[in-house]
Amino acid sequence: MLPQQVLPFGFLFVYAAFGVSGFVLGWVAQRGNYCFVNAMSSVFTTRSYDRFGALLLLFGVSALATGTLVVLGVVPAVDQYYDNYFSGWYIVVGAAIFGFGATMAGGCNLSMLYRAASGYVQNWLELFGMMVGTYLFAVLIWPFQSFTMANGILSTKLGAYNEYLPYDLFHSVSTTWVGVTAVALGVPLVTLGLFLQHKTRSKRLAQVPAFTGSSPLLRAMASPTGRIGPLPQVGLSRVRIDLAGAKQMLLLKKSYGANLSTALLAGALLLVFVAGAGYTFNYLVITSSDGGRFLEYILLPFGVNLSLSTPWYNDALPILDPSVLMVLMLIVGAFLASYLSGDFKVRIPHQRKRLAIGFSGGILVGIGVRTALGCNIGLMWTNFAQLGYDGILFLFAMLFGVWVAVKVQRRLI
Repeated sequence: MLPQQVLPFGFLFVYAAFGVSGFVLGWVAQRGNYCFVNAMSSVFTTRSYDRFGALLLLFGVSALATGTLVVLGVVPAVDQYYDNYFSGWYIVVGAAIFGFGATMAGGCNLSMLYRAASGYVQNWLELFGMMVGTYLFAVLIWPFQSFTMANGILSTKLGAYNEYLPYDLFHSVSTTWVGVTAVALGVPLVTLGLFLQHKTRSKRLAQVPAFTGSSPLLRAMASPTGRIGPLPQVGLSRVRIDLAGAKQMLLLKKSYGANLSTALLAGALLLVFVAGAGYTFNYLVITSSDGGRFLEYILLPFGVNLSLSTPWYNDALPILDPSVLMVLMLIVGAFLASYLSGDFKVRIPHQRKRLAIGFSGGILVGIGVRTALGCNIGLMWTNFAQLGYDGILFLFAMLFGVWVAVKVQRRLI
């Protein structure tokens, strides 16, 4: 079945929606310091689950939101699973390589782009390394991988609804089973995410020593009776604090919290999901295909066209695809957020070996995301929103790669 157009405004509107979504992704990721790799590595380094919990919230909310739109008839079910990924050995292997490389390089595909736009030289080299890694994949790995995919060797051959959980579980793609699957997948993810965040924050509070200083509220908390001032005043103070924090965020003087960033990022995905339905791949396919193909764009003015000599580039998305605009607008949004907040600065790491590590890690990132057929955005997060199972495979394999990289970093850095 072919996807069905939802909005009648045409491709100009689709490009505009993808551009806005990319801008939001870049702006929010920069202001919230949102990084999938850091969220995962903190689980192994500091035993902090706050940002990893936010990731699970992002996946769960995305699954629930897209599933709800399908149940309500806003977006046809075919648009949710159309062009779903082919599953196979390459997702597990590629995600593990990606997790290792991104941790070594200092950022996942999303954070690589917004940090590069914020002046981090290490991430500039990571981006260039990803271009090189993409080329190496196209020449050395893709011929073998495409052969295994075509022949179903440790992989599926059809993709689409064959990777779609409602079809796999219930042999149906009706809105009823889409809704059931969305709840079955989304609710546990949201619940686990909130639990992990609560666990981390409770641990932090338990580590805060008793305080008997000048603050009336803190003295009351430390006193035997706790009687100091009326409780309503405490509530009003909390409201004032929250409003002051919101004002600081609007003025770009305070970073976004993990959960606020999660909500805004999920909104960007939903914008693409609805606007792109029936026109193009209506999910976030950014950063891996298009970022890796920047080398192709760079070489074109010099008369070198990789798409004519390398099969993978020939099969990739066209240069003027909406997702390319999304990547460019992500960089613009991140740069503006960084510049307007005063965060922009060309940063060269004190340890020069980090530059070499960033470039080498970027090569592994390029190889990993192309082997897996997507990155943490274009496959893992997107696949959770598509109600597929490849996102689950990617998540655990990437966690393994991050864990190995953390072990290696302790010896190298």
